[in-house]
Amino acid sequence: MGILDKLMGRSGDDDYVNIDLGQFEEISAGSPSEILVKMAELNDLEVLSEIKTEIERGNLVLVDISPMRREKDLLDEAIGELKASVEDLRGDIAGLGDNLVIVVPQRMRIDREEVLGGED
Repeated sequence: MGILDKLMGRSGDDDYVNIDLGQFEEISAGSPSEILVKMAELNDLEVLSEIKTEIERGNLVLVDISPMRREKDLLDEAIGELKASVEDLRGDIAGLGDNLVIVVPQRMRIDREEVLGGED
């Protein structure tokens, strides 16, 4: 749409194309991924065994620790146990902000330097 069309009040709706993002969310049945990104919510200590199992399978786990933020002693215990498990499996663990922890398997390491958005 040109400047003259804008001045004349003509709509430029024809210039835009709707994109169906669902096509990008589908998993190809023919090629399963070797590493999955799993999500976990740490609301009690029993979840730790499930997280450890996913790490043993070679998956990356993002752990939401916000449900335990009010119970500092329990959160410290859970993070301590999680850290010990990850070290036993020779993986890596790091905090992401205040409410997320990332846990990765043996084949991966977490680079703790910020690529973008860090303070100068």
